[in-house]
Amino acid sequence: MATREANWETPLDTGGEVFALLRNARKAWIYTYIRHHPETTIQAIVETLELPQRTVYEYVDDLEASGFIDQANEGRPAEYTAQEIDLQLVEDDTKRRITAELVEAIARRTRDDDIDTYVDRHGLDGLAVAIEYAHEYVDGSVTHQIMAREQEISPLEAGVILDALRPVVED
Repeated sequence: MATREANWETPLDTGGEVFALLRNARKAWIYTYIRHHPETTIQAIVETLELPQRTVYEYVDDLEASGFIDQANEGRPAEYTAQEIDLQLVEDDTKRRITAELVEAIARRTRDDDIDTYVDRHGLDGLAVAIEYAHEYVDGSVTHQIMAREQEISPLEAGVILDALRPVVED
């Protein structure tokens, strides 16, 4: 059971390429799209996500240079596949995982006000904790009341974020 409280002394929003990805919801959305649609092209990303072509090229270059995606073919148009992200941060007794799911949840901020509000209130660390609870919520081993009590938030807020994160953890 996810019983760790969010540790506000060690937020997940400082340093490194993966943290830059977590701070940029549009770039996170491109990574997530490529992860769910292997061997996709820049044009497909532009059309599907309705982002400016120049922005997509810039972010794809950044993602490729950082090792989050790779070009899957030798020819044109270039096709891209995503690398899995699974990092674990440990400080004292607090452990946090940075995964593709966390990146996807950040990406969904652009289209889901519930996730956006939750991140504004609780930060990336709080969102990472909520994803742990969302796994258990989907499995049926945790209720929103348990999360609310353990994280000291309202049952309504716990229920809202767990429902918003359901598609992230079910994919």
